[in-house]
Amino acid sequence: MSIPDLSSWPSSAAKELRSVADLVAASEAPTPLGKVTLRFSDLRAHGEEAISNLTATDAIDRDRCIYVISVGEDVDRQKLIAAYSEARSKGVLKLPQDNKITSATLYVGSSFATQKRKGTLRTRLRQHLLSAPKGTYALSLAQWATGIDGSLTVQAWQFPPAADDGMSRLVVLGVEDWLSRELQPMLGRKGIRN
Repeated sequence: MSIPDLSSWPSSAAKELRSVADLVAASEAPTPLGKVTLRFSDLRAHGEEAISNLTATDAIDRDRCIYVISVGEDVDRQKLIAAYSEARSKGVLKLPQDNKITSATLYVGSSFATQKRKGTLRTRLRQHLLSAPKGTYALSLAQWATGIDGSLTVQAWQFPPAADDGMSRLVVLGVEDWLSRELQPMLGRKGIRN
């Protein structure tokens, strides 16, 4: 394998990014999968039902999804971040990064399933709303946030398939990056390149 000439790296990378931008721009708009609202105190009792409502098997085809978790106006965001910081300091859960922002958006994420990995949106929402396996970055809200007064809303969308899974993944990740920068989530990476 021969490494390309260093002087070509910036222009070659820019060309690659332009082709991804063109692919994203030419893609169809996503289909809404739904929107559910529940109280933080009800996560353990009603989290699974909320997940089922957003991930009906007849609505999802090969999982090219983006989801947004936001907090209601009735949530004291400072108390939420304090509870998050306390949970993170214990080191038991692998919680996402604190972006030092107190926006209405708690988290922006995506899921992408292939023939080998099905049900990814359902799995990711369980990890965020209920609990994640040890070592998996997720919100695990039912483990530390059920004492927060107020509500949270989860919305999800699915993109139509592109010519192949690789192209579909580029579209989903490109839109996730943009949406994260737009919504400025309190927690988690603000897109894959941030």
